[in-house]
Amino acid sequence: MKKGKFAIGAVLGLAVMLTALFTWGCGKKISPAEGTSGVPGVTPARPPMTGPGAATAPGQETVLEVFVPCAFGPASSKIAKLFEAANPGVRLNRVVENVSVLAPKIAAGAKPDLFLCNGDREVMALEEKGLVAEKRDFCFTSLVLIVPKANPAGVKSIRDLTKPSVKTIAIGSPETSVGYYAEEVLKQAGVWDQVQKKLVRPKFPVELMKLAAQGKVQASIAYGTCFKSEEGEHKQQAAKLKLIADFKADYCQTVACQAMVVKGCKHPELASKLAEFLTTPECQAIFAKAGFMTLDETKCYEVPGEKAGSAAGAGKTPATPAKGGP
Repeated sequence: MKKGKFAIGAVLGLAVMLTALFTWGCGKKISPAEGTSGVPGVTPARPPMTGPGAATAPGQETVLEVFVPCAFGPASSKIAKLFEAANPGVRLNRVVENVSVLAPKIAAGAKPDLFLCNGDREVMALEEKGLVAEKRDFCFTSLVLIVPKANPAGVKSIRDLTKPSVKTIAIGSPETSVGYYAEEVLKQAGVWDQVQKKLVRPKFPVELMKLAAQGKVQASIAYGTCFKSEEGEHKQQAAKLKLIADFKADYCQTVACQAMVVKGCKHPELASKLAEFLTTPECQAIFAKAGFMTLDETKCYEVPGEKAGSAAGAGKTPATPAKGGP
């Protein structure tokens, strides 16, 4: 009799445990991608299909894994729908994270099919490691000088960053495009030596606006696209900031955003097709609405052998920023 009661109790206990596990799995909130919960406009990432990257059987889908920096989160959501509609049987699995997380993952061995980079310095670093099969510019952004809205330090120009009232200035870390080109601007302006001791250099570009919005620094040099964003957290931060200068005109600093096909990925031809798709009028309109500069806009952009100020093309050769002064 005791054995019977024990057996019934065990069965009931197992049923309760299974029910609890099932309920937890259904109710669990799935983040859009590792470390990216709360990114607006991002479809939760589903695990990529296993097996060879060749043709799939009828009824199956080909999954293209794309690493997407947060700056392109909302825009890439719209573009994914367009690309999937134009390519039945293909699904984009977008991994949305900070660019300073995604690029090191590729350097460490991750092999997404395509990496959308808000900048070109990160791609150059990966190219030096032999990890780039193909790259192309698909839009541009600029750098801006921003301050807290009240502007307590009285900053009116980049040269004011040398004033005693400016104690701290945030620019990106040297390995990021936003940090590298901020250095170039400061050097061209002739203030680099005077401001070096004032610099705060966060690893993640997203921190540049946040530090200024919170009043933790007297000025920041950040991506203009983030400041002009009409979506999410960037818009909220921009409301607490004041624009002092946009460097695309005075200092010839427009930064190429590049699509990079990762060497050794599963679907290189399809990845290349997606990279080219980003240059279509439909996608360019999406980038423009998100605050990026399109490929056909005239911008301060220097190609080897050409003069600065020419319109950028949609070719596979990366931009070479001008080194001269204003």
